[in-house]
Amino acid sequence: MVVFHNRYMVLEMVAKHGLRLADVKITHNDVVSAIHESLLVNFGEYGLAASLPSLSVKYVNGGTGICVIRSSRKQYRMVWAAITFITEIRKLPLFFNLLDLSGSTSACRRAALQCDLEKLRLLKLDSHTLSAEQLEYAESMQSRLTSLD
Repeated sequence: MVVFHNRYMVLEMVAKHGLRLADVKITHNDVVSAIHESLLVNFGEYGLAASLPSLSVKYVNGGTGICVIRSSRKQYRMVWAAITFITEIRKLPLFFNLLDLSGSTSACRRAALQCDLEKLRLLKLDSHTLSAEQLEYAESMQSRLTSLD
């Protein structure tokens, strides 16, 4: 039996210049294409081909800006470096901040849920930041974290 050793990165997307992520609603596909493009630009075809078999975006919450990315233990540093070089998604200037790095889905799920709940709590405190519809969207995305595998 073959065992795959993965690393799970819990990342926070932070918009620059006081802009808001919730206005753009960044999706799973936006994050995937930005990572693939960054891998290709910064590490070439080799970097993209080496990391592609195990690279997977497991969770993206466009309201809170939390996302979870899985990569192989061998290639996670290259993926992490490529993510560091991402400067915009859908014309929104942003950067990624690594919040947690773990080797199991359960540890990743706990860290992502804790970060997501904290971000949502802060967004609710500042009611001028998001509309009721945007808060509802961010809360509905959290239910997907429990089924993270």
